[in-house]
Amino acid sequence: MKPVLLGTAASLGVSDTAVVNSLTGLGTLFIGEAQVSGVTRRAVRFALRHLLTRKRSRAVVQNPDDRAFVAALGVPPEMVMLIPGSGVDTRALTPLPEPPPPVTAAYVGRMLADKGVLTLIDAFSLLGKRGVALKLLLAGDCDKENPGSLAPEQLREFASLYGIEWLGHVTDIKTVWARAHFAVLASRREGLPKSLLEAAACGRAMVATDAPGCREIAIDGETALTVPVDDIGALAAAMAKVASDADLR
Repeated sequence: MKPVLLGTAASLGVSDTAVVNSLTGLGTLFIGEAQVSGVTRRAVRFALRHLLTRKRSRAVVQNPDDRAFVAALGVPPEMVMLIPGSGVDTRALTPLPEPPPPVTAAYVGRMLADKGVLTLIDAFSLLGKRGVALKLLLAGDCDKENPGSLAPEQLREFASLYGIEWLGHVTDIKTVWARAHFAVLASRREGLPKSLLEAAACGRAMVATDAPGCREIAIDGETALTVPVDDIGALAAAMAKVASDADLR
């Protein structure tokens, strides 16, 4: 969102410059529980409306929900293009054999509350209390510039308490999916989640939220099991179901 606002604003003084704005998601600002004021949101909406409706401006979005958001700003349909995600290299990411036990779930992404990391940890903790044998990998960095980021010390504490393995940044993502039996994404909103595309390319089952962006890939009962956003119990149940049923994997 920030590059769209700043980049398009910077182009205002150059009348013959065409600008293509890629909205890969709406970010923390437009997620329901974001810690920002209504005034800030209205100001950003106002700025977006005026920047995205410039004659030589075009917007690219990754899912129908974000297209509807841009349309609601008053941006004409012909100025908005939907391209479903950035894609992945299916020559590099190919179906992998299932790893040996224990059954392992993996989340790949930044360690943000909006990505559902806390919900995932709570669901995993609940499964542990119920005696469900499952291992959890978290692959990704914290983001100190994001107000919803978990702190490294929090993640180390969770790892110690619940037996979670936090891998931090992973350069070769295939090494994560080689260790995992299925992917989990409990996000509140996405553009189009590359982590699920990568998991699918590696032949991994998926558990995800029925959230914008996620629902374009994770189709309940077909390509994934889906659960409501922020529903710890439903997420735990879906994870337990995939963990216990090899046919779902």
